[in-house]
Amino acid sequence: MVGLRRRHLVAALNPNSAVTISATATLTAEVHANRPLYLSGTTAQTYTLPLATGSGNTYTFHVLETNESNLFAINAAGSDEFNGMIMATDADAETEGPGWPALAADNFSVVTIGDTTRGLLGSWVQFRDVASGVYFVSGQTAASGSEATPFT
Repeated sequence: MVGLRRRHLVAALNPNSAVTISATATLTAEVHANRPLYLSGTTAQTYTLPLATGSGNTYTFHVLETNESNLFAINAAGSDEFNGMIMATDADAETEGPGWPALAADNFSVVTIGDTTRGLLGSWVQFRDVASGVYFVSGQTAASGSEATPFT
């Protein structure tokens, strides 16, 4: 390939290279698992995780751009559920904010981040496929104003 250097080819073929996502998408293990996933854009976006099978794959989302008027929604596929906790930081007061647990009995399947109450620039959320039908979720969000739970 004319004009490409070895480092460009290595970066393009690197299975750990980051993926920037700026539109609604259904994620696949082949393209999105075990890579940093960067969320960008100012429109409402929905991402659907693959069915949880216990593969151990992780899907780690990082907010690159605060989506002030819309949300980035991350959905479980089918009847999959989220277990774990997401912590928050109050960016206005520069203090630790609340944490929100997702317990098995809650049957949560959607995480929303990206607006000023749930996910300013730098916020991140990770989903690990731990068992059939179950993702373990963890993360840290930064919010200005009134913090809001990311789980629905």
